[in-house]
Amino acid sequence: MNNSTTSALRVALIYVIFAAAWILFSDSIVEAVFGDQDLIAEIQTYKGLAFVIITALMLFTLVLRNNYALDRANDTDALTGLYNINLFIRSLDLKIKELKPNERLVLGYLDIDDFRMINESIGFERADELLKDLALHFEQATLHGSVVARMQADQFASFNSFGENLDMEAHVRGIQIIFDQRCRHFGINATCSLGIALYPIDGRTPKELMVAATDALGIAKETKNAIQFHDKAMTEKALQRRQMIIDLQKAISSEQLTVVYQPKYTLSDQVASGVEVLVRWNHGQHGFISPDIFIPLAEENGLSSAISKLVVKKSSQELGQSGLLGNKIKHVAVNVSATEFNNADKMYKLTQFILTQSTLATCMRIEITETATLNDMKKSLSIISNLQASGLTFSVDDFGTGYTSLAMLKDLTVDEIKIDRSFVSEIEHDPRSRTIVNAIIAMAKSFNINVVAEGVETAEQLQALKAMGCQEAQGYYLGRPMPIKDLVLHLQN
Repeated sequence: MNNSTTSALRVALIYVIFAAAWILFSDSIVEAVFGDQDLIAEIQTYKGLAFVIITALMLFTLVLRNNYALDRANDTDALTGLYNINLFIRSLDLKIKELKPNERLVLGYLDIDDFRMINESIGFERADELLKDLALHFEQATLHGSVVARMQADQFASFNSFGENLDMEAHVRGIQIIFDQRCRHFGINATCSLGIALYPIDGRTPKELMVAATDALGIAKETKNAIQFHDKAMTEKALQRRQMIIDLQKAISSEQLTVVYQPKYTLSDQVASGVEVLVRWNHGQHGFISPDIFIPLAEENGLSSAISKLVVKKSSQELGQSGLLGNKIKHVAVNVSATEFNNADKMYKLTQFILTQSTLATCMRIEITETATLNDMKKSLSIISNLQASGLTFSVDDFGTGYTSLAMLKDLTVDEIKIDRSFVSEIEHDPRSRTIVNAIIAMAKSFNINVVAEGVETAEQLQALKAMGCQEAQGYYLGRPMPIKDLVLHLQN
């Protein structure tokens, strides 16, 4: 029985029940309420008219409500609740007509690779659950106000206008990452391909844009697990980014990433107190790649934990063999990404890995940016407490840039804070920067927290910090990041 038949039967049933009740009970009710026979006779005259009016209003309401439900059923996908292809095309046409002359729009198709094999491996019911889960997460991950639809069994689509500041390739890659995460949640390894078309470059009508996106998707499906823009320049950028991810994975697995060390000094006697370990990537074809490029790439693709372990392993080996630990160096700081820090399970695994490195177990200091700890102060407190209970110490980097620095000092039991270089660089010329640095040092001392000034580049900055009572400093004036052999020579001299 289809939806139309069911809806008609529902309306008919309600009408029959109402009409039967009216016929059976209306006369009795009128006679019970009105005792006068003449008045009863007059009321009976109007009772039929009232029945017609009431039933007409009731039928109008029921039919309108059921028609609305039918329209909605005809315009949405029964499984996921997303728009279907008909409503999607109408909405796209309306959106294009509403666009201002300088506005742009993106239309994207996502197709699951080898969906038939997924059906066979996990069963149709479980595959349907996966599609519903993907629909929910795609709606949350797309740009605010996007229209998302299920076009075919294993194909989704979305569109929305976007501004100049949007990194389209990174946004689309983020959708692909979410797909990978949800599939792993369901215990399967699957990939998806995406085809992207942009208004007005690739088309000015719904049909032109959809043809362009379909063409791009077809090219992406040839290689699978690919992102293809109809615009060739953007496709080239996406391919370069994807190749860099592959190269980074290889560099991590083959331990091609290297580490360098930047020394820290106590200002009272300018004796080395520790080092900060920094990771470097010298690509075989492209040469040196800045951490500002590959570290965010690693975070987006779930590689930050592997990099952290590689840095710990290499620094443990190199520093252990150098003879510097416990002699020239008392603390070794390793940077941890915000995504890794805010995942308690990943931090526990990293902590256990550090404790297996005997040379670093007693002197390791975890360093995290201030903004990362501000995501969830209660959660951060728990993670830091677990670290410290394991014998590790904790440092907050870029301190002063977050908007709740005071609350952090009050609530988090950190061992060290590092004053952001943006303040240190201005203390010679800017009274406000000096005031901020002075206040940070005073507050930290009152909480018995060690203070390190970052980015010291001149003797004048060093003297000013020393006069303020800052305990430690690091920067190019004291020592640049350097490989282990240069660190040994540097500290000997």
